[in-house]
Amino acid sequence: FGSQAVSFSRKSSHIGGMTDYNKWDKKAEALLKEAEEEEAKEKEAADSALGLQDGPQGPPTEKARQQRKNMSEHSDGRAKFIAAQEAKEIVLSHPEGSEEAVVVSAEQAKDKAVRLRGSNNVTYKFPAGLTCLKIFIEKCRSVQVDLGCSLVTSFVECNHSSDVEVRAEAPVSTMQVDECTEGPIRIVFLEPENISTFFHQNCPALEVVVPGHEAKRIGSAAGPQMVTKVSASGEIVTEVVLRGEKEFPVQLGSAAPAGYTGEPEAERPPNSEEKRQRAEEKRTEGNEAFRANDFLQAAVYYTEAINICDDLHLAWANRAACFLKTGQPEKALEDAIKCTELAPEYAKGWFRKGMALHALERYGAAIPALCHAEQLDPKNKQIPDAIKMAQLMCRNKGPGEM
Repeated sequence: FGSQAVSFSRKSSHIGGMTDYNKWDKKAEALLKEAEEEEAKEKEAADSALGLQDGPQGPPTEKARQQRKNMSEHSDGRAKFIAAQEAKEIVLSHPEGSEEAVVVSAEQAKDKAVRLRGSNNVTYKFPAGLTCLKIFIEKCRSVQVDLGCSLVTSFVECNHSSDVEVRAEAPVSTMQVDECTEGPIRIVFLEPENISTFFHQNCPALEVVVPGHEAKRIGSAAGPQMVTKVSASGEIVTEVVLRGEKEFPVQLGSAAPAGYTGEPEAERPPNSEEKRQRAEEKRTEGNEAFRANDFLQAAVYYTEAINICDDLHLAWANRAACFLKTGQPEKALEDAIKCTELAPEYAKGWFRKGMALHALERYGAAIPALCHAEQLDPKNKQIPDAIKMAQLMCRNKGPGEM
């Protein structure tokens, strides 16, 4: 019995001294994990030093990465530029109308172009002491504009509007009124000597009013661009705009003949070649303004070129570029489509269409337009970059409206 007790005691002592392998396994796993983490940190540091954060890259991958970076920087620069342009212009819109007059403040509009767009049944007041750049009245109905402010360009433009009355309480040297076919456009001046020079086209109900005098209707339907001014004898006269060297209107100093109805004589309008030459000269002026980053003025010149010769596809493409630069992709798309209809083989028309669709987040529709541009102009390096960006955005955000 004694020997058995001794033997049992030794066995118990041996069990108490056995190694705990569970603890060693846990410790080994911890050391292995620590070593792996340390190795990963060292690899990350080495890759960073060698510019290999995204792994080893061959020339195509590296080029694509650099292109994405450049496109991103371009997008940031474009966004900043559009923001700067928008800072020079404000849009006021009251489609539901307003019972109270809307007073435009210096805080809103000082030294800016003001666009009254899509408003109905509202009065806008531009008070004395305010200085604006230009005034645009676009697609408005039953709107009154009281202009007491100073305009740097002394220029007001009205288009595609009806039942509009502009009260020019301060001098305005030039007014342009186009495509106002549905209702009266009435321009009121305080004194006869304050009457502006008007350039107008397809505005049959355009009239000039001076308090105490009979209203004078100067507009006509369709036809060429007309000019209306006060002659040396004090009469309001209207003539077809005919231009000579350097686009100077050769008839501005002459009075209209007796019985003149505002319609051009059959033999007087310039032939198609002369019109195209005049339109090209206007487009050239637009190019100069565009290079000077004055995209609003460039668009005015391109519009004049289109009014002179509406099949000049380059003017449509150029104006589309202006609209893209000033953050108006819907208008850019309209002009780009017109350009592709006039000149299907002109690559920039398709490129502008693709960029306008991209700006509208219609990436799925932008890709085919850009690919067509690339087929027509395979050497243009901008186009592949734009295609890749559109494909990237299509994957990330979806194709958008097709």
